[in-house]
Amino acid sequence: MYLYLLGLVVLYYLYRWIRELPRVSDKNSKYVYITGCDSGFGNLLARHLDKQGFRVIASCFTEKGEEDLKKSCSSNLITTHLDVSSQESIDKVAAMIKDMVGARALTTLTDKVAKMSDADLMKVVSCMEHAVAAVHPRTRYSPGWDAKFFWLPLSYMPTCISDYILKLEAIPIAKQIE
Repeated sequence: MYLYLLGLVVLYYLYRWIRELPRVSDKNSKYVYITGCDSGFGNLLARHLDKQGFRVIASCFTEKGEEDLKKSCSSNLITTHLDVSSQESIDKVAAMIKDMVGARALTTLTDKVAKMSDADLMKVVSCMEHAVAAVHPRTRYSPGWDAKFFWLPLSYMPTCISDYILKLEAIPIAKQIE
């Protein structure tokens, strides 16, 4: 009985692996818009997708972030200044993207990924890259074992339980705000 169950699990993962192999073929005509590219996941993802051949539009909050990103990437990467607290800045960037991209599809990735306990940021970047480049992307990604066995189950728990668990590890300032 257990051998059949194990066989079904192996077949499921084999099917999923084969289904996720195909990638889009015309990456150089695909635009990807990423916010939060000064540092962190956004910066790493912008560099990675630029190396993959995508046309990346990267929003940075600082001019230094824009300059550093331009220096480390190809001429296909376009940087823009974005202050998310300013509606004028958002409208300006939206109009620029609309003029640039036109009727073509645009994939937007916002850098709002919480800090994970795993220090390897490439796991998250690989998931984001797969979501953009795969012909059949997943509906949910869990980068790393900590996501699979802690963060994902935590997201399905009742809010009172997940809040309690997260409050145990909260920084002292966050505990004082309550």
